[in-house]
Amino acid sequence: MKNLKIFVIFLISFITLLSSGNLCSACTIIAVGKKASADGSVIISHTDCGADCRIRVVPSQNYKKGMLANIYWGIQDVNLPLDDNGTVLGTMPQAMRTYSYFHSAYSHMNEHQLAIAESTTSQREEMKIDMAVCKQIMTVEQAQIFALQRCKTSRDAAMLIGSLMSEYGFLPSCVGESETLVIGDTEEIWVIEIFSVGSDWDPEGSEPGAVWVAQRIPDDHALVVTTKVWLLV
Repeated sequence: MKNLKIFVIFLISFITLLSSGNLCSACTIIAVGKKASADGSVIISHTDCGADCRIRVVPSQNYKKGMLANIYWGIQDVNLPLDDNGTVLGTMPQAMRTYSYFHSAYSHMNEHQLAIAESTTSQREEMKIDMAVCKQIMTVEQAQIFALQRCKTSRDAAMLIGSLMSEYGFLPSCVGESETLVIGDTEEIWVIEIFSVGSDWDPEGSEPGAVWVAQRIPDDHALVVTTKVWLLV
């Protein structure tokens, strides 16, 4: 209960900050563990600045063994037709069965109540990349889609997203900065932070295509993330 009261105080402070300063257009995540919520529910929510705020349901599908899934740039482009995800940057092995999910600029929930919230965060200048020359192809919004299509738990989703970033290279799609995702299922919450590794990364080399770390949020904690800011209580 003490942690919850602290969280409420911080939340009020955040709302004041967001309404009065330069963070009024920031992406914001609020998450509450099951021992910090009133009814024992895991709560995940976010507001995002992705241009495409249209929401549609992508149904589950079956695929033949050996098929490939496209990796897109342009998922957030509101000017594209609803079923057009933009330019294909590459491919990866397709799952034989995918789950139904809600698709938007940052797709956020699937049929198994796996939910993902997103906020862009900052990173050091030397870690940023030049899209004109880099070989990284995995945006965070694309990784979210793959996780929602393939995973039932937040733990599995965090590990999958991390592995995709390592293998295909993290390509920032929001002002060249890093990303924080908070991932929840009906039992637990995980947070994953992802940083890029500069423009010289080679997918044929031995180095991972991103710097990332994932950690479980304790059940009796609440979390707020907004652009460039973290609060954990």
